[in-house]
Amino acid sequence: MQKLRIRKGKGFEKSPLAAVYQSGDLTIEADPDVTRLNFPDGRSAFLAGRVIGIRSASGALEGASPGSLQDYISSHSVEECRNVFEGRYLLAVVREGGCETTLDQFAQSDLFIVKSPEGVLLANDLDLLPVRKCGRYNQEAIAHFLTVYGYRPPKQHTFYSGISRLGVGQTARLRGTSLEIGESEFKGTPIGLYGDRELEEYSETLLDAVEKRGSRYGNVVYLSSGWDSTSLLACLVHLFGARKVRAVIGRMNYNERSGIINQFELDRAKKVADYFGVRLDIAEFDYWKKGPEYLEECRGAFRSQHISSITALNHMRLAAKIAQTSDGGESAFVGEISDGAHNLGFSQFVTVFHPDLGFREYADKMASYLYGPTFLGLLEKGTFKNDPIYNLIRSNAKGCEFDEPAGGGSIRRQVLESFFLRNSRIPLFSRRNVKLLTKKGQDHHNETMGVYLARASREATPETLYAWYLHLYNSFHWQGSTVACIDLAGDKYGINVQTPFRDSRLIDFLSAMPEDWGRGLDIRPTKYPLKWMLKNKIDYPLHLQVGPHSYLYDVDPNFNHSAEILYGSSFTSYHKKQLAGRFYERMLDPEIFDMNHINTVTKNYLDGKEATGSERNDLFSLCMLDWASDYLRDVR
Repeated sequence: MQKLRIRKGKGFEKSPLAAVYQSGDLTIEADPDVTRLNFPDGRSAFLAGRVIGIRSASGALEGASPGSLQDYISSHSVEECRNVFEGRYLLAVVREGGCETTLDQFAQSDLFIVKSPEGVLLANDLDLLPVRKCGRYNQEAIAHFLTVYGYRPPKQHTFYSGISRLGVGQTARLRGTSLEIGESEFKGTPIGLYGDRELEEYSETLLDAVEKRGSRYGNVVYLSSGWDSTSLLACLVHLFGARKVRAVIGRMNYNERSGIINQFELDRAKKVADYFGVRLDIAEFDYWKKGPEYLEECRGAFRSQHISSITALNHMRLAAKIAQTSDGGESAFVGEISDGAHNLGFSQFVTVFHPDLGFREYADKMASYLYGPTFLGLLEKGTFKNDPIYNLIRSNAKGCEFDEPAGGGSIRRQVLESFFLRNSRIPLFSRRNVKLLTKKGQDHHNETMGVYLARASREATPETLYAWYLHLYNSFHWQGSTVACIDLAGDKYGINVQTPFRDSRLIDFLSAMPEDWGRGLDIRPTKYPLKWMLKNKIDYPLHLQVGPHSYLYDVDPNFNHSAEILYGSSFTSYHKKQLAGRFYERMLDPEIFDMNHINTVTKNYLDGKEATGSERNDLFSLCMLDWASDYLRDVR
C-alpha cells in the first residue's frame, strides 16, 4: 500500500515522502502513486490503496474509475464514501486547512495517530512516526499481544502509549489545531429466513466478488487444499478459464525431526490443480536451514505495521515466490477470513481430535453452537450446565477455571470476552487461566480491551449476535498478524492480493445467516452455502475432499507447529540467544506481568526442557514479541 502522512502543526520532522499538499500548517506527504483528485470548490482528495468498486443503491458492485470516484467524493461525505467504496484503502479529503481521513469499512489497513502539544501526525506506516518519542510501552496492548492468538494489539491500540490507531468505522477530523475522532454507529443485521433463493444469492455474490477482483492478465491462488482456497480456484477457472489461473503452495519443512509437516496438503493440492489443469508452484518454507535469515529480510516490514507471526513469514515466502514467477498484472487470491465469517472460526477440524473427519467437522459445529443464539438463551436462563455439548467441550479444557455467569445482561459481556479476549474460546473461560499476567494484569487487560465490546454487550440480541461477531472480528483477529500479514506481504513484493470472502456483500449475507445453516447442531455442514455452491453451481472435485486435512496433527494429536519452531528449527538457537538477554524485562511491568512465570518459562527453554500446553504457548508468544521488538528496546 502506498505510504501517506498528514502533518498538522510545526512540531514534527519532515519524512522521506514528497509533500503533495500544503496549506498553512497542514502538510500531506505521499508516495508518487497515491491518487490525487482535485475539485472545483478547492477540496482535494488523496487515496492510498485500491478501490475495487462502488456499491450502488441496489447493492450491486460497479466499476471504480478515477472519474466515478471523483464524482462520488464530490457530493458525499467521507463516511458515505467508506460505506460504498469496496477495497483496502485510506481516504483523506482536505479543504481550507482542514482534513478528514478514514479507512475502508473493515479498516483493513492502518492509520497511526500521534498527538502532541505541537500538533497532530497521522500516517499509515510506523516508520513515518517519531516512535522513540511516543511515551512508554502500553502494557495492556502488549498483554493482548502475548495472551490472545493473533500476535497484535486490537485495532485502536499499539505497543506505545503515545500512538493510537484509527478504529473500524471511525473518521479522523483535523480542524484548526484539534483532532476529533468520530465513529459511525454499527447496527447489527438480524438473522434472516434463508432458503433456496439465498443459496442462489450466495453463489452469485461469491462469483461476482471473485470476478470483480480478477485480472485478465492472470490469477494466482494461494492454495492450501482446504475448502476456501480450492473453491476460489474453482471459481476462477469457471470465470476466466484454466489458462488464466495458476496456484502456489508452501512446503513446510520446519525441522529435520519431523520433515515435511503438510504432506497431506501438498498431495491434495496437486490433485486439485491437476483436476483443473492449472500449474502449481511450490514455495519452500525450509526453516530448519535458514529461518532467521528470512526474518531479517522481513523485519522492517513487520516492525512498520506491528506484525509478528510464523504465518506472516510464510506469506512473505509465498508472495516472494509469486513475484519471482509472475509476468505482472496478476491478481493473487487468498481464502482468508472464510472460517470466521462462515462458522465463527470453528472450521478447522481441531475442536475435538477423532480419527473420523465427519465427527471432527461436527465437533467444529458444536463449538460454533456454543456462541450462537440458542446457547446464549441457555446461559441467560441459567440452564446451560445441563447442556451436553457444553459439558463435552468444557471437559476437554482439563485444569482450566471457568467463571460463574454474571447476573442481568452482563452474561453477554462474558460471552464476548471469552470469544475475543481469551486464549481458549469456550463460554465463561476465565481470565484467571492467563498465567502470563498477574491478577492486576488480568483485570487491566480485561477492562481496557473491554471497551471494544461495550456497545455489543448492551445492544446485541440473539437475532443480531452473528452480525456483532463479524463486526468485532475486524478489530481483533482479522487485523491480527496472521491475517493482516497477507496484505503486508503483497505490499512488500508488489502483489495485488485479493480476499473475496471479505466482500462487503458476502459479509452482509453471512452476518444474517441463521444458526441452522451450519453454525449450530443442524445436520448441514460447516460453510453450508459454500459447499452447496460447489456441489450445485460450478465444477468442483468433491471426491478429493477426503482423508487427513492438512498437517501432521490430523493423525497425531501430539504434533504442534510451535514446538517444531521452538525446539528443532533454525530459530531454536536464535530464540535462545534473544531470551537469554531477557529483552522483555525492559518492556514488561511486573505489576501487570507475572515475571516469575515468564522467567521460569524462559529458564526451562534455555535449559533444554521441552514445554507443552499453555507454557509452550506462552514461550512462543514471547518469541513473537521479540520479532516485533526492534523499536521497543529503544523506547524510554
